[in-house]
Amino acid sequence: MDLRQRLNRIVLLVEDDPRDAELIIELLQECDFEIAVEVATNAEDGLAKVLNRRFDLIICDYCLPRMNGLSFLKVVQKTRGNIPVLLLTGYPNQELKAQVLRHGSCTYLSKDADPRIFVNVVREALAPLPVWIM
Repeated sequence: MDLRQRLNRIVLLVEDDPRDAELIIELLQECDFEIAVEVATNAEDGLAKVLNRRFDLIICDYCLPRMNGLSFLKVVQKTRGNIPVLLLTGYPNQELKAQVLRHGSCTYLSKDADPRIFVNVVREALAPLPVWIM
């Protein structure tokens, strides 16, 4: 693994269920990167964190109190459009998936998807840019 891959990545996890947050954090440890995770338990707290810090990836639950994940995604895209966002849901449907992807989410996954898919999506989102781009 070269030096760029060992650099810490900072991930914001917006998840109101403590058990789900714990499971997601465990899955993040399976990635090939050193990942620092900041947790927000609601969209408002997540937006405050986004405005005050640079994140390499945002992982957000769709069903949040007061503001759903799609609304959160729209605000993030307006304020910090270059951050990849992975939206998770326990209630997947095709219409929601289309809306989420149309509004700039890097992907949309069901919480009961194969954990290997989640890990691969995170790896791709956090992969370093090729040297020739830097």
